[in-house]
Amino acid sequence: MSETPNRLPGDAPHGLGGSAIDRSRRISFRLNSRQIEGFAGDSVLSAALADGIQIAGRHGDEPIALDETFAPLVSTGKGAALPMERTPALDGVDFVTIGDRRDPIASGGLLGTVRHLLVGPARTLNHRFGDATAIAAPWHNASPTETIEADFAIVGGGIAGLSAAAAASAAGKSAVLVERTDTLGGITRYFGGIDGEASPDETITELLAGLEGKTPVTVLLRAEAFAIAGTTLRVHQVVVDGDRPTSRVVAIVARHIVIATGAMERLPVFPGNRTPGIAGALAAYMRAERYGVWPGRRALFTTPQSFAYRLALHAADAGVAVQRIVDSRLAPLSRFVDFAKAMGITLASALAPSHAEPLERNKPGLRVSFSVNMDEISHDASAIETDQLIAAGAWQPDIMLWLRAGGAAAWDETNGWLAPRGSVATLSLAGSAAGLRTNAAALASGKAAILTQLGKSAPRVVDHVIEEAFETPDAHTSVAPFRPHAKGNTYLDRGASLITRRSAETSRHGISGIAVRPVQLSLGDIAAAVDIGSMAARDAGSVAAERCALAGEITDTGWRVHPPAPATAEVPAPPVWLTGRFGDKPQVWAIASADARNFGPGCLVFTNSETSDPLKAIGIIYAAPLPGTHGGIAIMAGTPDNASLFVRDAGTAVASRLTGQLKLKS
Repeated sequence: MSETPNRLPGDAPHGLGGSAIDRSRRISFRLNSRQIEGFAGDSVLSAALADGIQIAGRHGDEPIALDETFAPLVSTGKGAALPMERTPALDGVDFVTIGDRRDPIASGGLLGTVRHLLVGPARTLNHRFGDATAIAAPWHNASPTETIEADFAIVGGGIAGLSAAAAASAAGKSAVLVERTDTLGGITRYFGGIDGEASPDETITELLAGLEGKTPVTVLLRAEAFAIAGTTLRVHQVVVDGDRPTSRVVAIVARHIVIATGAMERLPVFPGNRTPGIAGALAAYMRAERYGVWPGRRALFTTPQSFAYRLALHAADAGVAVQRIVDSRLAPLSRFVDFAKAMGITLASALAPSHAEPLERNKPGLRVSFSVNMDEISHDASAIETDQLIAAGAWQPDIMLWLRAGGAAAWDETNGWLAPRGSVATLSLAGSAAGLRTNAAALASGKAAILTQLGKSAPRVVDHVIEEAFETPDAHTSVAPFRPHAKGNTYLDRGASLITRRSAETSRHGISGIAVRPVQLSLGDIAAAVDIGSMAARDAGSVAAERCALAGEITDTGWRVHPPAPATAEVPAPPVWLTGRFGDKPQVWAIASADARNFGPGCLVFTNSETSDPLKAIGIIYAAPLPGTHGGIAIMAGTPDNASLFVRDAGTAVASRLTGQLKLKS
């Protein structure tokens, strides 16, 4: 049927055979001394997954799944660290993973050979992860090696980003399009088309042709935009130099930036939710569509939305035994539900995962239990054994760059996600990053972002979703009942922060209290914290602005003299979510800005202009400045040794000075 039990056949229907790989060109490389077989076009990660490696390592006693959002960095020994998911697998190259690896048995050699013969190949990379952010990207602090100037910088190569790029090209403006993967088109194929619209392939083909307009668009593939300061974007790109992959950091200086980074699929909240063998629906689709990777031949599906049914139907056509589709919604209506019924797939509704655990320590497979919650009483259904659990979640717009640029956010109760708010000069949001759901709206928003900046008439952006009578709306991400002593950690997100529900629930100050550790929170952490009640919805935007936004380069913009604040001035108390963030006895100070600007809530205070880690901030602005002054009111971790400080505002740091300690209103 296929070369390995972890790949679908090359002729799998619905394009699930791997569009990026060339099965006529086999390659072989080494990863931690283990020989990995793959195909030209594989990434290091996809080839490792296809070879049966499912575990990144262990967090305490918990095995953590290896996937696109959590994988150790790799190196060839002759260059910088590289991300596994963006690094092409090249024939004959020796890769090693970077980090704490403690088990030499699975690393190769004689012991590895004996183990392979006795129990089969190792499924783990054997890393050990602590409670701090587990995988830090060293290029975040690297200086750019190249600068590109353009009229527009567009982040995201999905249909919204392609629409923006095509519009810029048609207008004769220079544009740079930055895309994380090695291909353009984004995830629109996962959702398919609807009646009256062109198919995703037709739409992508037309948009790609538009990149060669009056001014061709410069495209950077395998490139991730990670920092933004004003209109300067910093991008990390993986490139092939000769016969080896390497990296470079590029600065893109543009007049205007369009953020079309799409949306992320959230992790359902239940014990064991990062057990090896669990994948998000979108991740599972992209693995199969790009690389033909599909571990095992049995799959369970759990979902709060209808599109996971579409993936299940395609997987069934490709020979996967779909054991059950479990929907957290009650009696959902959808054309995909009807198709699944017609295919004879077993369906269940009003259920969600309650627990998952590995079948055996050294063998693939897992056991999943489901529950229904009624009147706060949880009823567990019988456990089901499977090769893979496709755990779809609700959506979260990817607004990390927006936050890093100084953009605001707030909790959207209707959609159950953190949504962008307000505006940032020279910046536009398009597509799913702006909270839009349909292809038509994504296309219109990308084009509108360019034309509006050029002062031209822009298309109206209308997001027409299917009426509830025909398609049950997406539910929020499912949350299992909290069981403090349940076996297996419950993680809030799939990323590197490794925040567990137990730590959030038991922390004195909820997830905000966890932030005193050296951990950068993700958007998924924030959203899950609201869902489990560890954070008030009203605080989500402010916490995200402080704990999710990565610092850009900090620069000194000069100094201007400001009058001192009266020591007797009284100001309102800091918000509740800052309780404990800067110690048990914080102080409140007036801070004056060097360039006569006023700082918005969420701007962080540093002791010097070189520090770029938000976790090393000594304070945060939380209120407007006193009348007649510039800057803002900050809560600080005691009295700094020097009155001269630096406040980060929209990616830069403004030289500032303490002008007086203040009293809180009684």
